[in-house]
Amino acid sequence: MTRKLLLILLAVGVLVVPASATEMFEKVGTVGFQFLEIGAGARGTAMGEAMVGASEGIESLYWNPAGLRHVTEPTVLFAQTWWPADIAHQYFGFALRPGVIPGIVGVSVTSLSMDSMPVRTADVPEGIGVDFQCSDLAIGVTYAMIFTDKFSAGGTLKRVSSGLGDLSVLGVEGLGDYHITGYLMDFGTLYDTGFRSLKIGLAIQNMGPGATYIEDDVPVPATFKFGISMKVIETSGQRVTVAAEFRHPSDTSEKINVGAEYALSERYFARVGYKMNYDEETFSAGGGTKMFVESLGYWIAIDYSYTDFGYLGAVHRIGMAFAF
Repeated sequence: MTRKLLLILLAVGVLVVPASATEMFEKVGTVGFQFLEIGAGARGTAMGEAMVGASEGIESLYWNPAGLRHVTEPTVLFAQTWWPADIAHQYFGFALRPGVIPGIVGVSVTSLSMDSMPVRTADVPEGIGVDFQCSDLAIGVTYAMIFTDKFSAGGTLKRVSSGLGDLSVLGVEGLGDYHITGYLMDFGTLYDTGFRSLKIGLAIQNMGPGATYIEDDVPVPATFKFGISMKVIETSGQRVTVAAEFRHPSDTSEKINVGAEYALSERYFARVGYKMNYDEETFSAGGGTKMFVESLGYWIAIDYSYTDFGYLGAVHRIGMAFAF
């Protein structure tokens, strides 16, 4: 069964890649719900987002739902990203093993918001006294199943909404509430080969029908990912994990992400990553710590990541997870 599922996902990726080769130009900026492509969580982003094969724990809700197999206790994640142009990106996740059914169940919420802006016209460039605000929201429900001690798979159903601003308050014919909703799916697998801790991950994110913005139909940001990870050093007190990932987005050229994580006693972590064939994103780094709070009776992990965005400056992320 596991081999068949892996072959099916590989076949999908192989078919998707040549299909894009017939395009004369990249379709940058032609898909909707772009906020779904912003990485969630400080661990994964510090490792260059090379996470489809290295996913484990609560951040797997975003990177590869099959990685939820490592969630053994109810776990909560809060993550905050300071995006360029004063744009805020928040991510919330919760996962647990319900017991009444096999596997792991999770929920996630992704939010992108910015400050309100005045409505300007050619005659009144300073603003007409009415503000509008753009925002995006995605709510996901995830289920992951452990088929064997080496293979797991998972999927997420997401309700996605995007608001470009409500101008109906102006009472002008032709202006309204520019809001759209849709439903998308993620699906991923994770396979432990048994060879020196080598893991293989496959995922397809944001599958679904196109959306209609005002009068124009636009596709969704579907992405196929294939990645591997391996613990190249593993002793009683230290671990080094390396990861690499190939991506094929539906709106631009193929990309390669690489990353590494150093763990000391599984309590202190240092991470680094690099992205290739991106317009601005390149180097990333970060770290974190994990500790048990005896007075509260649960584990807490705090992580930070930095990403170099070239001309757009630096992007900072923090994440906090609780396992109780």
